Amino acid sequence: MTTAAVASAYTGLRGAIRRRPVGWLCGVLCVLGLALLALEFAPAIRVFPGPALLAFLLLLFTLGIGVAILGRVRPFRAPPRGWAWSGVAWGATAATGCAIVANGGLQGIWFKAAGIDFGSRWGAALTAPLNEELLKVSGVALIALGARQLIRGPLDGFFLGAFTGLGFQVMENWTYAMNSILNGGGVNADNDVLQSFVSRVGLTGLGSHWAMTAVAGTGIGILLAHSGRPVRRRIVPAALCLLTAMTMHWLFDSPLLGSAAGLAGKVAINFLVAVGFYVVLRRRARRRARAFLLSPRSPFSIELLTRRSRGRALRRVPPARRPAAALRAAGYLSVVEEYAAGTYGPPGSVGTLDSERRGNE
Repeated sequence: MTTAAVASAYTGLRGAIRRRPVGWLCGVLCVLGLALLALEFAPAIRVFPGPALLAFLLLLFTLGIGVAILGRVRPFRAPPRGWAWSGVAWGATAATGCAIVANGGLQGIWFKAAGIDFGSRWGAALTAPLNEELLKVSGVALIALGARQLIRGPLDGFFLGAFTGLGFQVMENWTYAMNSILNGGGVNADNDVLQSFVSRVGLTGLGSHWAMTAVAGTGIGILLAHSGRPVRRRIVPAALCLLTAMTMHWLFDSPLLGSAAGLAGKVAINFLVAVGFYVVLRRRARRRARAFLLSPRSPFSIELLTRRSRGRALRRVPPARRPAAALRAAGYLSVVEEYAAGTYGPPGSVGTLDSERRGNE
């Protein structure tokens, strides 16, 4: 799976580079972020190669699970692998590496300006929401511009943001695992890695960066939606999405609710906010898609609406013709997704899985 993930990320970034000059910027910043991470943690890796590898494998496992879940819950069908893994790559390299430098500088300002006590208590809450959310969402914007046709509306922005945040979350968890080894003096490095893994994944993972950047990414989807709504009317809701993500991050890192129960509450709040965004966006998308498929102007079958119904329809097609029918259905589904995002162009004149089946009976 590791090779496939790297290949997909590389393919997505290479495709963006070929399509738009902005792809070059995306690729260069990913390399820069990776170089900053290597510079920061190379000494620790040389001293503790085994625990570093253990931390990497554990978090790679969680990355695979996260990508699979996000791909499964995305309405209609899984996202294209190229831009999904490009989001992961940006979050894990460019955003994380640059955040290490930016966070260190801004936290130093808080310590100097407000004192050690204030900086120790509030430095993270005042630093990470600004630096990290802006770095993550800038990657969402760059990838979205490089794959403009795939960001049809807010729901696509939500998922691209979720993949980007997931990449950041996994790499940040790895850095925390490495820091836990150093803080423990390297006496029991493997145990430090496991404890960090349980804490960062098991206790706080559901309400961490994937949720925050999914909310911020929704704003990018609003800005780049395939609709005729003027851009000036999109700026305010997009900015509110980013501010919501920053507030989620501020609450997560703040010293408020400092107990274990309080931490669980923060995680729950962030998780519920992200799920709330998802439920609303998904419901709107499915309602629009259903209305279009059931309208007289639609040449498509309602069976396109869900994975299960498409699978049943495809199984009714003779086996020799299923690959061609599946390919046509994917093209039809692209039109349905445009309508689901609020784009109301002409549907065109094409067939359905039902017509494919009837033509071969």
